[in-house]
Amino acid sequence: MHTTTTDPVRAITLAAMTAVAASAAGQCVPVWDPTIGVPGVDDGYVQPFQVWDDGSGEALFAGGAFGSIGGAAGTTLIGRWDGSEWSAVGSPGLSTGSTNGFLTSMAIFDVFGTERLVAGGFFASAGGISDTQSIATWDGTVWSNMGSGLTAPDAVWAMATGDVGDGERLFVGGSFESIGGGPAGGIAQWDGENWAAVGSGDPLTGLVTPNVFGTIVFNDGSGPALYAGGRFDEIDGATGTTLLGRFRDGAWEPVGAGLTRTSITGDAGQLEVFDDGSGAALYVAGRSFFPTGLGAVADVYRWDGTEWTAVGQDIAGVVTDLEVWDDGSGPALYLTSTSGAGRIARLQDDEWVTVDGGAEGGSAFGLGVWHGDLYVGGSFSTVNGESANGVVRRSGCPAPDCYADFDGDGSLNIFDFLAFQNAFDSGDAAADCDEDGSLTLFDFLCFQNAFDAGC
Repeated sequence: MHTTTTDPVRAITLAAMTAVAASAAGQCVPVWDPTIGVPGVDDGYVQPFQVWDDGSGEALFAGGAFGSIGGAAGTTLIGRWDGSEWSAVGSPGLSTGSTNGFLTSMAIFDVFGTERLVAGGFFASAGGISDTQSIATWDGTVWSNMGSGLTAPDAVWAMATGDVGDGERLFVGGSFESIGGGPAGGIAQWDGENWAAVGSGDPLTGLVTPNVFGTIVFNDGSGPALYAGGRFDEIDGATGTTLLGRFRDGAWEPVGAGLTRTSITGDAGQLEVFDDGSGAALYVAGRSFFPTGLGAVADVYRWDGTEWTAVGQDIAGVVTDLEVWDDGSGPALYLTSTSGAGRIARLQDDEWVTVDGGAEGGSAFGLGVWHGDLYVGGSFSTVNGESANGVVRRSGCPAPDCYADFDGDGSLNIFDFLAFQNAFDSGDAAADCDEDGSLTLFDFLCFQNAFDAGC
């Protein structure tokens, strides 16, 4: 390995500056950034998040039940965050009509040959376009319908994408009994051009407004399947599917021994896939239920393809969302809730631990990840004691594999060049950017290119 000769004073200065930067990197701690939540929502709450590039750059879309978000005009029920400000999604955007409205779910999928943002919930129309009741698509310029034919009080509560044997599909769950002119029974699939039932389309059954609140595609080792959770006694008439059913090989079936409800209003509407190191598994949460034979000992349960196990403690609140996020220390499972575990918690050593003071002044309802940061939505007024009206961001530490962030402080600046120069001068192999076995001018050019490309 070639080593260059350097000025001792300059080398000491660079070493000192690098040490400071390295020290800062070692002290990196994820923190709350409440600025995105000021002024936040003027009324209501934030729930779903979706990342998408609508042609004007990648952005984070946030939905819920609010008159506006971030003080931006025309952001009823949905707003677009570009990293610095909120803006409307179309003009006009979503209309609630003469009643209350809400947006519950979003997904990115092909609609008539074009990738679009699909938004679902309960609203009167989108962009003033006909047949956009409760579900509509945004292509970056205009809102359009999908020929759903939904009418009030039909609502969409969940979306998922995946392939369970017939090609990539958009799966939509809710309270509707028909969609696109055919039976649906609370859940339907879109192939890019047409709607179809998932199964026979038999109506959901249940004592209290049966709904599908959560959908996800997951392979538990027995093949890819669509899982649907919510508040129902049976889905598509399949025995043993109380609150949760699995669709594979053309039919609905129970998951393991199924779930047992402890209240007629119980639901299992929050579904997430997470690998805790022992393999990917399905995590299910909601309210007033437990896996049959296991007992009501927690609020979140794990299905590994063979058996159900309890996850963490009973938090004494309703779990409203589950999300996987890596804050720089490795992927972990997070939840939001109406009241328990500080309303925002992380699973650590099989215990739900409140994240830095949690949220107060309301509930937390939704989680999303964008650019390595965790976004939390809800009706709360403060997070960790700071104003964050309905929406807040938690910054993560930088990933260790970003070469251009040479000092590891989470940002690209002159200190990265100084750290690289010091490593180069000391003959450190880490400065061999082009990996040719020697330190030369080409390593500087390589580093410059990495820096310009960003992380």
